Amino acid sequence: MTHFAIPLLLVAIVYAVLLVLNERMNLFGDHFSSPLLKVIAYVWLAIFLGIVTVEIVSSSLLQPTAKQLSAMPFYLLFSLHAVLIVFLVGWWFLTGRPPITRFLNIRFDGNALLTGLAVGVGGWMFTIALALAIALVLQATGVIPKDVQPPAMVGWIATLPVWKKCVLVLSAMTVEEAFFRGWLQKRIGLIASTLFFALAHAGYGQPFLLIGVALISLVIGFTFYRTKNIIPGVIAHGVFDAVQLFVIIPIAFKAAGLGG
Repeated sequence: MTHFAIPLLLVAIVYAVLLVLNERMNLFGDHFSSPLLKVIAYVWLAIFLGIVTVEIVSSSLLQPTAKQLSAMPFYLLFSLHAVLIVFLVGWWFLTGRPPITRFLNIRFDGNALLTGLAVGVGGWMFTIALALAIALVLQATGVIPKDVQPPAMVGWIATLPVWKKCVLVLSAMTVEEAFFRGWLQKRIGLIASTLFFALAHAGYGQPFLLIGVALISLVIGFTFYRTKNIIPGVIAHGVFDAVQLFVIIPIAFKAAGLGG
C-alpha cells in the first residue's frame, strides 16, 4: 500500500485544487441544473481519479512477463479505456446531456481530415526525431541507461494479429482523444493535460516511451488548441499509433532479433 500512498495523496491535492478553481473561476465551464448534481459530479470525479491512479500505479509496478501476457485475455488491454468511457458518459449525464458535438468539441469538415493526416505524419517525424535526441542526451548524462530493453508489453503487442492491432488503434485514437482533448484539455489546459496523458501511459515502465508520448501529446494538443476540434487529433493519433504498431515496432524487433 505504501506504493499507492504518495500517488493518491498527490492526486487528492490536484483534485482539491481543481474543485477550488472551479468554484472560484468556473474552471470546468460545465452547467449543473442543481447543487446536488454538482456534488454528485465532484464525487464522480473523485472516484474516477482514484480508480485511474490505482490502475496506473498497479500496471507500472507489476510489469507482466511474456508468459503472463500470452495468457492474458485481449480485452484487458482496454480496461483503462473502459474507465474513461464510463466517466465521460457519467459526466455527460450529470451536466444535462448536452449535444455530443459540443460536449467533446466534434466538428466534421474536409479540413479536419487533411489536418489530421498532416499532423499525424508530421507529428510522428517530429516526435521520433526529438525523442531520440532527448534520449541520447539523457543517456549521455546517465539519467537513463544506455541498454534500455523494450518492455514485454510492447513485444507482445508487436506479435498481435492485424485485426487486434486495428482495434487497439481505433480504441486509442477515439477514447483517448475524447477524454484527454475533448474533455480534459479544454478544462485544465494543454500542458497539464499532456502531463496526465503521459502519466496514463506509465504502465509501460519505460521513461523513453513516456518522452515520445508526451511529445506527440503536445503536438496533438496544440492542434486541438488551434482548431477547437478533436477530429484532427483523432486522425493524427490514429496515424501515429498505426505507424508505430504496423511499421516501426515490428521492424525494430526483427532488426534486434527479438521477434515480432
